[in-house]
Amino acid sequence: MKEVTIFRWCQRYEAGSVDLPRPGQAHVVTNSATISAVDELILQNRRITTREIGVELSISKGTVHHIMHKKLGYGKVCAQWVPKHLSENQKTARMGVCRTQQFLH
Repeated sequence: MKEVTIFRWCQRYEAGSVDLPRPGQAHVVTNSATISAVDELILQNRRITTREIGVELSISKGTVHHIMHKKLGYGKVCAQWVPKHLSENQKTARMGVCRTQQFLH
């Protein structure tokens, strides 16, 4: 880095110049209302896609993906959204369903 650049920065700082935000992709802020809306849509239809949720809530597909995976902890299993960490009761119920005759044929 050149000294001239550093001197310019120091002069701007001493003059009270404030750096304005630069253009570009905005930081995603996910509030609790958006998170709960995404969770509600998933609970209504476990086969809903991230694109459909994004269109419904007017947010980007990437934001929906971030909310679903990082905030809510959902993962895709057999084309359905399920929580990544199942409780013992949920695991037992899933094993019972898998043992039924409809999955053996």
